[in-house]
Amino acid sequence: MYKEQQGKCAYSIEAIDLHRLLEKGYVEVDHALPYSRSFDDSKNNKVLVFTKENRDKGNRTPYEFLDGANESQRWRDFVGFVEQNKAWRQAKRSRLLRKDFGKDEAEGFRDRNLNDTRYIAKFFRNYVEQYLQLAEGSESQRCVVLSGQLTAFLRARWGLIKVRDESDRHHALDAVVIAACSHGMVKRLSDYSRRKEISQVREGFVDMETGEIVNPAAFAQLEAHFPTPWADFRKEVEWRLKIDDVAVLRSELQRLGTYPTEALDSVKPLFVSRAPQRRNGGAAHKETIYGQTERLKIQGGVTQKVRLENLSLKDIDKLVEPHRNEKLYTAIRTWLESRDANEKRAKEIEAGAGRGKERRALTIAEKHEIEDLRALPRKPTNDGKPGPIVRTVTLEIDKLSGIPIRGGVAKNDTMLRVDVFTKVGKFHLVPVYVHHRVTGLPDFAIIQGKDEADWTPINESFDFCFSLHPNDLVQICQKGKNPILGYYSSCHRAIGSLNLWTHDRNIAIGKEGLIESIGVKTALSVEKFDVDVLGNVYPAKPETRHGLA
Repeated sequence: MYKEQQGKCAYSIEAIDLHRLLEKGYVEVDHALPYSRSFDDSKNNKVLVFTKENRDKGNRTPYEFLDGANESQRWRDFVGFVEQNKAWRQAKRSRLLRKDFGKDEAEGFRDRNLNDTRYIAKFFRNYVEQYLQLAEGSESQRCVVLSGQLTAFLRARWGLIKVRDESDRHHALDAVVIAACSHGMVKRLSDYSRRKEISQVREGFVDMETGEIVNPAAFAQLEAHFPTPWADFRKEVEWRLKIDDVAVLRSELQRLGTYPTEALDSVKPLFVSRAPQRRNGGAAHKETIYGQTERLKIQGGVTQKVRLENLSLKDIDKLVEPHRNEKLYTAIRTWLESRDANEKRAKEIEAGAGRGKERRALTIAEKHEIEDLRALPRKPTNDGKPGPIVRTVTLEIDKLSGIPIRGGVAKNDTMLRVDVFTKVGKFHLVPVYVHHRVTGLPDFAIIQGKDEADWTPINESFDFCFSLHPNDLVQICQKGKNPILGYYSSCHRAIGSLNLWTHDRNIAIGKEGLIESIGVKTALSVEKFDVDVLGNVYPAKPETRHGLA
């Protein structure tokens, strides 16, 4: 959301400090159309805002909060910000700019969302009941359906802690709780819920930090109504969720004395199953089109507009046609050479005004001096008068591979897959993009190079191994390192490496569970696997290279 909103609060349009993004109480995620009025919890209805803005907005829409009915300046600024933000889908922009959201509109919106949820839940329940093959002699006749509130209640009653942020294993925890719930428990839970007693019986739970039972009588009552499914249930669930070493897991379970030998031999650690994304659509190229002169077309270079604040002295020589704008580029050079000293002086003036309660207001002269010190240069004119402010300049970029578009070049966008080849014991990666549907499959491989001059042509001497789509399971073995097993995330073009997700997106292993820049060129082996819905892993079947429809 921070990136989508260009680092700004959606309502105030003020910059959000990236370093404070996760600071408690600094920013919040808000439902543009209030959840209580829309029941819309989709990403298209969420924005990142300062906590104060969220508190002030309350149970109102942006149109109501920003006084859109009177066309206030805040509303006009908000409309401009939303309309120019192409990172947001049209569905999101429509929600943010919606004007008519009275009682009738909100009721219709809420009913549609509830009906969608009800229909999906009912359809899936019926589908499972129709096709699920129960064990011979099972007394179960239908599915046990639990709401999120009731699932959370049982988790707390049985002493299980759900931590969403650590990994995706919390889904398995919920599955265990639901599987251990009987029809009788569902009935009793529903009765508790109807009498609004769930919030009142918390004192009967075990304190997860101290292990103390606050109210033994309430605990005994809860234990009678919602008994632990079996002895050592909590301990076993935690082991099954957290232990990845199969030998350690079987050893711990054996100590419980409840597993027969043949059952222990079949126990495996938890493995998250993900569905491969074998899509065939997406954007062919990025929105930005880089310009090209005839000279740059021959050299393979392009031009790019850069904000003056992002320019450095070393970029001066890359400015387009300096001989035609000598006065302007001299003024820019002078501004860059004095920028650091000017900023230092501006901060000294601000510091002189003090901070906190002791802070005094800046004088008019000080304000003018700060403005002059931080002012952008102006374009020199023949009559010596101040010209327009220079905000951007055009630079030449030596190399940029991409797609020719309207006389320029645009970067590739959606990568559909990466094809893996091997030759003489080395592996080669061939990225396949959406635009290859028109231009044909690529016939070059990445070998530690940023541009096509460093890539290697693919011919019949290369052996095709397989294609990797997002969420395909792959294992890479490198010399002197432990094998790396994970779901394919993306290919790093510049250095010819792969990024893999850990199977459970465990944040302790990598950022959000992502293992980045795994080199494959000199890998000992690169193997692809298939995973069924229960997390069983099998070697992938041999493949032939497919084209693009």
